[in-house]
Amino acid sequence: ALATLVSTTVNVLRARQVDIRALINKEACDLRLLRRAIFGMFGTRQHANRRSRALTLVKRYVDQIDRECNAGAIESLQVLELSGGVATNELDELSAMLHGVDGAAASRQGSVGSADDIISRLNSYRSDRVALLLTDFPDLHWIVLAALSVSISLTFLLESNQLVNQYLNSIQLRCLFALLVGVFSATATLCIDLRDPFSGSFSVAGTSAQVGDLRLCLLEDVREAKSDASELSSSTFRFFPSPKAEKENTSNGKPKPMNGPSRRDISPSRYGNNFFSTVYFHLLTGPLGSNVRALGELVAWAATIVWKKTRRPVLAWRRKKWPWTKRGKPKASVDVERKKGVEDAE
Repeated sequence: ALATLVSTTVNVLRARQVDIRALINKEACDLRLLRRAIFGMFGTRQHANRRSRALTLVKRYVDQIDRECNAGAIESLQVLELSGGVATNELDELSAMLHGVDGAAASRQGSVGSADDIISRLNSYRSDRVALLLTDFPDLHWIVLAALSVSISLTFLLESNQLVNQYLNSIQLRCLFALLVGVFSATATLCIDLRDPFSGSFSVAGTSAQVGDLRLCLLEDVREAKSDASELSSSTFRFFPSPKAEKENTSNGKPKPMNGPSRRDISPSRYGNNFFSTVYFHLLTGPLGSNVRALGELVAWAATIVWKKTRRPVLAWRRKKWPWTKRGKPKASVDVERKKGVEDAE
């Protein structure tokens, strides 16, 4: 019974480690394919903001995989399972992008389908990996193994203590008992080592190193996408505030620092935030979708060129019209703070 249980335990735990290693490798390969699909969808200049958002979501998912492939990940997943959030990941938000106006505006619709298939496979791989990590032998299994080992050791001591059956001398009996205890101890150490896939001699934590390399590539891609997005006309909203914002900043005759659009104002919903976004979505999904995308690309390049050439005059005009938007504190407030600091020191 003990030999059968030990053999089954070692085979199951070792097979689990091999499956986890294979799933991590599959996830890393599909994440690289998803990165290329995102470039296929949002690789052009007009989609720089969308590319930055999508790559940021992929980077967060990579960070989640990295956290789930370290020592102590099983305890963290158990806590998430009890709270009901073990299935939550950033791929859901990325899928929402693909099935909304962002997916309709993609440069290549074939890349949208490929990305959707990759997301489906990634969810399947992660579900299998999390199931393998959370499926372990119950405590009763280990208690039975320990009880069988102890019972065999006690039986050997009782049988070898009989004078009739002492066909071996005391030194030989002691050697056999030490060998028996050593085998049981080594088997217990092996089972404990295999119980946690990310620690011990059989650790598969090194497989997640390729995920770390992918994270560095995604960080560079996000930085490049944000650099491209900063050159588009969306940056000019900070220099051309709406009449409502201008009225609020000049209320009570006291100018206030000009602020850019808030997160709530610029965060997109599924089909946009206004009437024009809805019309834009239907144009993209209609028969003239390719023409609309080409026109958007031309507008994006033209906006970049115009912004580069008119940046300095616009900044100068902005400072002239709204002098309170200059960075830094006014000289009077600086003098008051300095005087207050001297008084406190005294």
